[in-house]
This record gives sequence, C-alpha cells and structure tokens, in this order.
Amino acid sequence: MFKILHLHECPVSPMPEGRGEQIKLINASLGTEKLDLHFNRLFAGGVPGKRHHHSKADNVYIVKRGEGTLTLEGETYVIRENDVIYIPAGMVHSLTNRGDNVFEIFEIYAPAGSQFDVVPDE
Repeated sequence: MFKILHLHECPVSPMPEGRGEQIKLINASLGTEKLDLHFNRLFAGGVPGKRHHHSKADNVYIVKRGEGTLTLEGETYVIRENDVIYIPAGMVHSLTNRGDNVFEIFEIYAPAGSQFDVVPDE
C-alpha cells in the first residue's frame, strides 16, 4: 500500500525505562514484511542501550541530530549527525546518547515482520 507520512504528525510512543521515544513509520502494520523504518529520539542522560543482535535482519542507522556511542562487537564508535551506519545481521551492538541534547536517528531493518527479532546479549 502506497503511503506518504509526515513525521511531525505520526504517533509517538515512549521507549522502555524512559530511554526516549519512538515513531513507528513503516512496519508490518502496513502489511510489509520486507522493511521496518522507525525514528528514535534518545534523551540526554537516558538509560544506555542494551547489547543485542538481530538473527536475520540487517540494520541501518541514519543520524539526524546529536551524538551517540555505538558499541559493535566490543568496539566503541562515536556517531554523529549525517552518519549512516550499516550493521549486518548477527552483529552484537548497542546505542546510547552521549550528548547533552536529544539524539535522533532513523532506524531501518530488513527483512522485517516475522523475520525480525531482538536477541539480548547482556
């Protein structure tokens, strides 16, 4: 189904533990199993992301604003506005806001739907 969404008009959901908020954009609720797209706002001083991986889904982050710490397979990277990050399926990672302001990213998963999972690695 064709859709045009306006980010500022989409419903916002709180993330667990007061970590931030999320706007779900493209996902199984629209009937797609191929792609998931959502927008995350991680609050300054929020709870750090938990280490996890996705068994089958590749992951892409597109940083819109702010600065975060990405931990990937035990290595730490600072990611900033306009960075695009590709994380292949199976790689253990976590993401945390490292700045004093909100950290905003678009997050894409493919495949999505029934093939998408979050496997904790803590």
